[in-house]
Amino acid sequence: MSDIKLETVYLKKDKAPPADYHCHCKYCMKSLGELIRKDGIYYNKNERKKYYSKEELSNAKVGEKGGHVAKTPLHIARWAVQSYSEPGDWVLDPTMGAGTTAVEALNHGRNAAGMEIEFIDVIQANIAANNNRHCKFKIWHGDARAIGSVLEKARLKFQLIVNNPPYFADQSQKGKGVHEGFDYQKDLPNLAFLKEGPEYFATMGKIYADSVAHLNVGGHLVIGIKDGMKNKKPDQLHEKVADCITKYVPGMKFVGTAFLKHYPTTLFLNTYFKQFGIHPPYYQTIMIWKKVK
Repeated sequence: MSDIKLETVYLKKDKAPPADYHCHCKYCMKSLGELIRKDGIYYNKNERKKYYSKEELSNAKVGEKGGHVAKTPLHIARWAVQSYSEPGDWVLDPTMGAGTTAVEALNHGRNAAGMEIEFIDVIQANIAANNNRHCKFKIWHGDARAIGSVLEKARLKFQLIVNNPPYFADQSQKGKGVHEGFDYQKDLPNLAFLKEGPEYFATMGKIYADSVAHLNVGGHLVIGIKDGMKNKKPDQLHEKVADCITKYVPGMKFVGTAFLKHYPTTLFLNTYFKQFGIHPPYYQTIMIWKKVK
C-alpha cells in the first residue's frame, strides 16, 4: 500500500486565464485560477509513478493490451476532492477509466463509486495499491449510458462528481509512439467511439443528468477536458461540453474554470508551432458547477 504523503493542490487565483491559454469563451473568462505550486513549479503528470499500480502504467507491445493511456490527471481529481468534499463523503466518476478519481477520493478518506466498461482490472489494481484507509468503494461494470438505473438501485447520495469524459480523440491515439498497443475493444460500446456530434453530446448530457440526480444540493460537478487540434486550430471541446451541461442538466450553477498545464510537455506540444505557426492547447480545462436545486 502507498505511504506517500499527499500534497495539497494549490490554486493560484486569477480572474483571467493564463496568458498562453488557447480560449477566451464565456466559461474560460470566468476564471478561478491555475493549479500550480506556490513556488511556480508546474504539477508533473509523471507523479503517478510514485504510487499508482504497475498495471495502469504499462505500455503494451503491438497486439497486446496495456494500461489506460487517456487517464484523468491526478492533480485535477486531487484538487476537486480536497476542495469540494469532506472525509466520509461519497465521490462519483460515471466513466472511471483508470480509476484516478476513486484513488484520490479513497486516499483522502472519502468513499468512491463509478462505472467502467473495460478497464476494471486496472481500477482494481489501483485501488488495491492505494486504499490505505479502507474506505467504501463500488465499481459497476458496464456501459455508462445505464448509470441512471444503477444509481437508482444503489441509493447513494454524492457530494462530488469528477469526470474526464471519454471522447473520440482518446481512441484515435492508438498507433502513435509509446501508445502503439493501446486500443479499445471493438466489441464493447465504448463512448470513445462516438465522434463529438449531436449524438455524443446528447449521450453525455444524459449521463451527467442521471448522475447529478443523485448529487446532494450544494454538491459539485467537476469536469476536466483536454482540448485537441482540429483542422490546425484548437478544438474547443470544453466549451461544447459546458453547453451540453447547460442544455441537458437542470439545477446547476456554473462556478468557474480552473487550468492545469500539461507538464512535462510532449514532442507534439513542442513542435506544433514550428510546423504550423499556431500554438496547440497547453492546458487541461477544469470546469466546475454547483447543484443549487
